[in-house]
Amino acid sequence: MLTQIERQFNIPTSLVGFINGSFEIGNLLLIIFVSYFGTKLHRPIMIGIGCAVMGLGCFLISLPHFLMDRYEYESTVSISSNLSSTSFLCTENGTETSTPTHDPSECVKEVKSFMWVYVLVGNIIRGMGETPIMPLGISYIEDFSKSENSPLYIGFI
Repeated sequence: MLTQIERQFNIPTSLVGFINGSFEIGNLLLIIFVSYFGTKLHRPIMIGIGCAVMGLGCFLISLPHFLMDRYEYESTVSISSNLSSTSFLCTENGTETSTPTHDPSECVKEVKSFMWVYVLVGNIIRGMGETPIMPLGISYIEDFSKSENSPLYIGFI
């Protein structure tokens, strides 16, 4: 999935890694508040709100699929040129007709679309929504289920 995001939006790998870690960033933003208020508020309602927020995040993540033009696949590269010791990592202008280069400073990617921001924000919101599910869900199961059934229910989570 990560390589497809990198190719579709033409973004650097470091940004794809940031998008991947944004779930945990969203989770960390709320974990202290959820842990504190989880003992004071109604846990099933907080878990339900978290599920609704996760749904909103998943909706935002899916928006680029519907708002962008069709995905343009790259042209295939022959196997011999991939395995060759003289193969180049990029070309000067990023087009098929441009000349190959060894200079990494010329390998600049132009971002095709800023739709990746929807994926980033959706992933952060999805992480925020997941925050109440694990700590509050496990403690709720421990408190209100039979002790012999708790491991099964926690395994489902």
